[in-house]
Amino acid sequence: MNLLGTRLRALLGAFLLMVACVLTLTANAVAAEPTAADRATARSLAREGFEALKTDDFVTAEDRFRRADALVHAPTLVVDHARALVGLGRLVEAHERYSLVLREGVSPNAAWPWKRAYADAQKEIEVIKQRLAWLTIEISGPTAPTEPQVTVDGKPIPAAAVGVRRATDPGERTIKAAANGFYPKEETVILGEGAEQTVRFELEAMPPEAIAAEAPPEAAPAERASAAATPAEAPTDDTLAYVALGVGGAGLVAWGVSGVFFLKEHSTLKKECANDECLPDQQEHKDRYETLGWISGASLAVGVAGVAAGVSLLLLNEPSTNQAQAPAVRVAPYFAGDSVGLTGQF
Repeated sequence: MNLLGTRLRALLGAFLLMVACVLTLTANAVAAEPTAADRATARSLAREGFEALKTDDFVTAEDRFRRADALVHAPTLVVDHARALVGLGRLVEAHERYSLVLREGVSPNAAWPWKRAYADAQKEIEVIKQRLAWLTIEISGPTAPTEPQVTVDGKPIPAAAVGVRRATDPGERTIKAAANGFYPKEETVILGEGAEQTVRFELEAMPPEAIAAEAPPEAAPAERASAAATPAEAPTDDTLAYVALGVGGAGLVAWGVSGVFFLKEHSTLKKECANDECLPDQQEHKDRYETLGWISGASLAVGVAGVAAGVSLLLLNEPSTNQAQAPAVRVAPYFAGDSVGLTGQF
């Protein structure tokens, strides 16, 4: 029984990861089709952004194109958003927006404005590459396990980016470095377009009295004794079971939502595609239909498996005198034409 409980707890982590992926795919598939109101709003925002670009009002242009793309994702909006970011001097973000267009690509039968946006992204990103500045920040003084904290213009820099070249917007940049037990340091540099610069900080260790002065006051002996005497609260044994039940419930909800859209797409294809042959303009519906079919089946599998695991864990956590042997659970999704479901043994 203990071995079975251990295995179920090990599988629970996999259930959590799987349901997160399923819910994400479901949300993406459901949100893939903007409403008529979304499209109208996006067109209005794009017009405002275009007018702002013509007058070099890059703040307004960046805001409008970002909002429009959030409503209706399109390469034309992404490219114009990148242009607004270039006008604001935010070259690193602009480079990533151009890169997004190139990564996603456009289909051969896409509208010509999309193809033109892709071609523009190919040309304009090459110009941005030449303008990006590169900053290397090197820290000496602290040793493991002390890890320095570095910021550029107040924004934290990941530890993995310290000591290596990091793409940075040109201009004046304020760099700060600090570490526990060391005096912080700060330096301001001016980076030219396409420039590479290295900034080195040698942090100086604080004397013991300075470290003690900055340390929070120590608890009184009576308080320490009281804290030591107070036993830590034991974790609730049923927590994992309830988490598993929650995962199962989420999976069943995702199954229900994706199933509705799956049947909707099937109905559309049944009307538009004769003899299972779809016109090119129906390819998007066909792809969404297949994706939703997989999501629906996987969601049902996760839902049933999560509920089964939760019930099994609840049974395992009961006193041994009342425990019954946990049933074996075998589940597997199936796909049959326009239906999805689950087969299994409980």
